Amino acid sequence: MYSENQRTAVFVPIVKICGDYHLLLTRRSTRISHPGQISFPGGHREENETLLECAVREMKEEIGALPSSLDEIYPLNVSTTVTSGKVITSFLGFIDDLKFRINKNEVEDIVFLSVKSLIMNAPEPIIMPNGKRTIRYRFPGFVVWGATARIIEASIERIIEIIENRGSGKSDYLNDHEVIHIREE
Repeated sequence: MYSENQRTAVFVPIVKICGDYHLLLTRRSTRISHPGQISFPGGHREENETLLECAVREMKEEIGALPSSLDEIYPLNVSTTVTSGKVITSFLGFIDDLKFRINKNEVEDIVFLSVKSLIMNAPEPIIMPNGKRTIRYRFPGFVVWGATARIIEASIERIIEIIENRGSGKSDYLNDHEVIHIREE
């Protein structure tokens, strides 16, 4: 089993820009660990906090955004970082209000990655200096690699399914056990 200090959560925000869906990622600040890397908003769970509450809190702290609907958050997958063994639980949700307040202590900027471009790009395997294997996606101006790339690779089909069903008005197509409801504050 995993120790509590290894449990982290990320929020995979989906936004619609000019009719196309995009993943919202962040470029990490040079002031924190893994500077300059592309990642989803997220971090370590605080005491008495669920992993979903952690993901939503971290997104609010990092980019000043909240999901459009707390009733429309979907669990994606659980991944483990190759280097530190941290366990990352990911959740997907939509953001309709495209007003952001970037916390410059944690985030340099926001990167919007179209879902269409992800479909057209296959991940590339890479071998890290320690001999461990991971993957990366290359895009003009940035690379998504490591745990973030593995979350995308493991979830892309589910992400597309959720987007398609939301776009067709079938937002409640999932069984109740597949949609997560956050506690009210």
